[in-house]
Amino acid sequence: MSKSSFCYLISLLLVFILVIPGFGQTRVGKLGVGVDGSMQYVFGAGSVTTSPAIGYGLNMSYSIMEGLSLRSKMAVNELSWETTPAKKSITTDFMSLNGYLSVDLMPNSSFNIFLLGGGGIVFYDPKQPDGTRQPVSSFDTHYIGGLGTDIFLSEFWSITLMGEYVLTNSKYYNGPLNSDNDSFLRGSIQIRYYFFDQSFITKLLEAQRERSKRNQ
Repeated sequence: MSKSSFCYLISLLLVFILVIPGFGQTRVGKLGVGVDGSMQYVFGAGSVTTSPAIGYGLNMSYSIMEGLSLRSKMAVNELSWETTPAKKSITTDFMSLNGYLSVDLMPNSSFNIFLLGGGGIVFYDPKQPDGTRQPVSSFDTHYIGGLGTDIFLSEFWSITLMGEYVLTNSKYYNGPLNSDNDSFLRGSIQIRYYFFDQSFITKLLEAQRERSKRNQ
């Protein structure tokens, strides 16, 4: 490696070390995309017993201002339940697109706790107690509230842990054995990669150019 190339790499490393800490982890315009794994537990009713079921999907976050972010998730989930007399295990599948507004309580920390609220549109497989399909619409909407934490491993990567309470507009997720609409708990782990906002890139390049001039 030539001396000039070595100096360039050292300068770039110093730029990241000195410039990156000057920006909050959830600064304005920061966009992140990633994958999502989840587990759901539907609340049973009548003669239904329930068990955890898995899900997966894609997620996104975007900081609209310090302390306030938009989040979204497209997911394929399952709800697992069993009718007690017949001991028949049944799985309700659904696909959802969810949007959230989150309040970031520690936006400048590598450990950001947040509160969120939002909703989703859902296509699902409504079930009767015997496991056959219920002759009702497969479209539904959800209302969601929850909390979580972003653990920033670097400016580029984070791991997010999130818990949600989901209220549906249907009683057919675990069979029509209850008069109220069904609800469930969902716990998720998300891995996300971040793209930098334009102002950060501009300042990063300007700082790098200044250091390159000093080393010439």
